[in-house]
Amino acid sequence: MFCGLFESHTGICAHCEDVLPRNDNFCCRCGQPMDAPSTGASPCGACIAKQPVFDLARAPMRYEFPVDVALKKLKFNRKLQFAPPLARLLEPVARQSFSGCDVLVPVPLYRWRHARRGFNQADELCKTLAKLTNLPVLLTTKRRRATRSQSGLDAAARLKNVRSAFVVEQPVRFRYPLIVDDVITTGATCNELADALKQAGAPRVGVLAVARSSAL
Repeated sequence: MFCGLFESHTGICAHCEDVLPRNDNFCCRCGQPMDAPSTGASPCGACIAKQPVFDLARAPMRYEFPVDVALKKLKFNRKLQFAPPLARLLEPVARQSFSGCDVLVPVPLYRWRHARRGFNQADELCKTLAKLTNLPVLLTTKRRRATRSQSGLDAAARLKNVRSAFVVEQPVRFRYPLIVDDVITTGATCNELADALKQAGAPRVGVLAVARSSAL
C-alpha cells in the first residue's frame, strides 16, 4: 500500500511497518500526539481546559507521511483496497484499549456527500475491523445536515461546523460504542457524535481512528 511492492498479503510490507509514523506518545484521554512520553495519567492541556464528551480516543498513527497520503487516496481517489490494511492497524488498539466496547460506529457522511463519493471511508474501515474483532456495526447514526469539509478549517470553525450535526435514530442498547474514523484532527466531529450516542442511551463512548493530527 505504501511502497508499491507486493510482498505481504496484509497490504503492508515489513519495511514499511518499521518506518510508519506511530503515535507512541499521546494524551491519555484524547490520544493527541505529544512530544514527550505521557505518564499515563496526565491529559493534554486541551483536555484539562475542556474535557471531551467521548471517554477515550486512540489512533495508532500520526497523521504524517506516508499514512496521510494513503488516507487521502482512500478517501478522495477511491483506493478502497487501502481500507483493509489500514483497518488491520486498528485491531490491536481496539483489543488493548477498547476491550469493553461492544459495537462499532462508523462516522456517517451526509447523504449527498455519500452519494457523490460512492462510499464512506469509515464504513470501509468498519467492514474489516468488524470481521477481525467480531463486533457488530451500528448503522442508526445519521448526519442530519450538510456540513462543510473540515479540511482547512481552524479549531473554532470545525467545532461550529459540526455542532448538532448528528442524530441517532433509535435508542442505543449497547454499553460502550466505539466510533471509528480515518483521522482525528481536533476531535470536534467525534465529540458531537459521542454526544448524540450518549443522549441516545450509551453510558460510555470510545473513539478509534487510523491517524491523529497534532493540535491546530
